[in-house]
Amino acid sequence: MELRYEDGWLLEMDADAGVYDVYDEKRCLLQQVTGNQRHLLSGNNKRPMLYIRKGKQTFVVKPRALPDTGVVNFRDLGGYVNRDGQQVRYDCFYRSAPLCDLQKEHVEYLQQLHIQHILDLRSDMERKGKEDIHLPEAKYHPISAITFDQGIDVKGSFDFATLLQQVDVTLLKNMMMQVYTKLPFDNPAYRLLVQVVLEEEVPVLFHCSAGKDRTGFGAALLLLLLDVDEETILNDYVLSNQYRKKENAKIYAQVAASQTDVEAVMGVQKQYLRAALQAIKQRYQTYEAYFQAEFGIDETQRKHLKQRYLYPLNM
Repeated sequence: MELRYEDGWLLEMDADAGVYDVYDEKRCLLQQVTGNQRHLLSGNNKRPMLYIRKGKQTFVVKPRALPDTGVVNFRDLGGYVNRDGQQVRYDCFYRSAPLCDLQKEHVEYLQQLHIQHILDLRSDMERKGKEDIHLPEAKYHPISAITFDQGIDVKGSFDFATLLQQVDVTLLKNMMMQVYTKLPFDNPAYRLLVQVVLEEEVPVLFHCSAGKDRTGFGAALLLLLLDVDEETILNDYVLSNQYRKKENAKIYAQVAASQTDVEAVMGVQKQYLRAALQAIKQRYQTYEAYFQAEFGIDETQRKHLKQRYLYPLNM
């Protein structure tokens, strides 16, 4: 189920056919809808929270993309259903591009989210001249998710909009695959992200230069931790192509590469994230072993995280 704004709030049902009751956040019945259909909802709430119920089954739905942030690709990881049928809580994990072009009204809107930590996964060079505008209540962590001493030469940057004008596209594609296989291991940035989540200091926002690669793996990491299946995670990952569409169109006009090559680098492809997931399983066989070895998380801690960050089955 997805809720997004298109001249009104549009609820797209992907559930089984049947009749569902739609309640607002105060549990007042709004209307009835049918599964596998699109429905235009009444109301003008900037970011409504709905409860969709059929029998004893209840789903929580909020817009995945946040309006009024002034930030490209700003999304909430809430709402995804894990293997046990539980949904990830909204308003805990946010992902985005940099916070460097904010107006006063954007800062005011973001402050209402009460974000406690912001992890800036860019390199020092990428931040230069594009520094985040800090939110007063949030702790800011400039911590690169790529260590450039691992044989990855991207001229101190992972900003592909810039690199497309400097480096051969084929090299960039190969570099992308190489980077993804290194991101999961011995990475201080993701260890900090997991630590923040373990300490329940949320909401947390994490971002890189485009909000798609380093950020995309960070999002996958959190969803894996909550036992969301790989296909759902991959589908969330490629949403960056949708939410970066306008931004990438601007880049097409600025570089000499073909649109196909630009899309291969400035967009995301499932094969990139699959490379990271396969690297994890090749080294550790299971995600449980990975989280234990890389983050010190045992099954007791993971169970606690699920209790904290998943909605209960019966609401």
